[in-house]
Amino acid sequence: MTELNEVQIKLAEQLLLTIVNKEMNVTYKELAERIDPPIHHRQIGRNIGVISILCAELRLPLLSAKVVNATSNSVGNGFFEIFRLSGIPTDNLSEGELGKRERQRIRDCTDWQVLSDHLQLDIVFETKGSDVSSQKEIRLLPMSKEDEFPNMDYEDVQKTFFLDRLIKEQRGYYYYPNSGLICPAGSLVLFQFKNEIIASAIILKTDILTTSQKEIYKGAFVFDIDSIKVFTPISAKEISTIYPSFKGFSQSKQKLDYTKITDILNLIDKKQSVLLPEELSLLEKEKYIEGAKRLITINAYERNDKARQECIQAHGYTCQICGFNFGEIYGDVFDGKIHVHHIKPLSEINSSYKVNPVTDLIPVCPNCHMVLHAKVGGAYTVEEVKKFLYRNNE
Repeated sequence: MTELNEVQIKLAEQLLLTIVNKEMNVTYKELAERIDPPIHHRQIGRNIGVISILCAELRLPLLSAKVVNATSNSVGNGFFEIFRLSGIPTDNLSEGELGKRERQRIRDCTDWQVLSDHLQLDIVFETKGSDVSSQKEIRLLPMSKEDEFPNMDYEDVQKTFFLDRLIKEQRGYYYYPNSGLICPAGSLVLFQFKNEIIASAIILKTDILTTSQKEIYKGAFVFDIDSIKVFTPISAKEISTIYPSFKGFSQSKQKLDYTKITDILNLIDKKQSVLLPEELSLLEKEKYIEGAKRLITINAYERNDKARQECIQAHGYTCQICGFNFGEIYGDVFDGKIHVHHIKPLSEINSSYKVNPVTDLIPVCPNCHMVLHAKVGGAYTVEEVKKFLYRNNE
């Protein structure tokens, strides 16, 4: 059986996606630019020829028929040679006629899952008698930190992309530059950034783009904007506690067993930060007047995920003022829920200030947090709130 190299596998993946997306054909230049990294269009011919030889061995139509010259809109030179090498009769047809016939065979073929599985690609074709739409999945979607989010950490991506651009500007459309993600509507997608999971969302569909959009992107995943969540990053170790066979993150779009969806959702809920209702929304802070800067400055330290986690690791999930613990009172589902309060007075903060999560932050319950921030023109100290609490409980 013919073996494909890495470039040929990427080209085969893109050709199979043209079938999924119902594209009539693709030019040599377009195909060359769809893989990562792109190659010169003159390298396409010999590589797609090898792909078609494999197709013939698998008793499938010749996929190279979908690749056409931009000017003539016909298959390139060498298409006859593939028939000769594969021992397929040409029936005295011209090269153009053979290309047209193969494209029709490609459209009529229902066995493309054979090639996808043979190459271990992340593409699922609906087969006769199957109900793919009901088979929801959990998928890991690697995000390109170099191309899409250069010089950004996970908090920047969460705030500027997920909570702002993806929801407000793009209305759930996540544009991808290279290969797509084929999975049923309703599947849960976990966004992988720098070998951690930083967000999740429910996918509605994969969309085909207009001609102008295709100059930059190859397609778009459409997500339910109400389902988009960001949270403290989930590590590979935490995933492996749910899936013992999980080997770690990679650049492939891995699939996780959907029967563990409840465990995954519980982990996500545990990782989500809980904010006070009166705290400023990250999405709406630009609406507030200059006088609100003091509140933004204080809350910024309390809402920094990295600082929060270091604080909680040092002090635990129990309120340091009243002793309240969500997990003990409300059960395991709420274990790990807690607010974090910034102790240092604003008057002591200058431009060079750097928060110390262990000494400057403490875990507090929502009630105590509200009381701490209830003082007009500032905040009560931890000791003051403890005195309020104990005096009224005497």
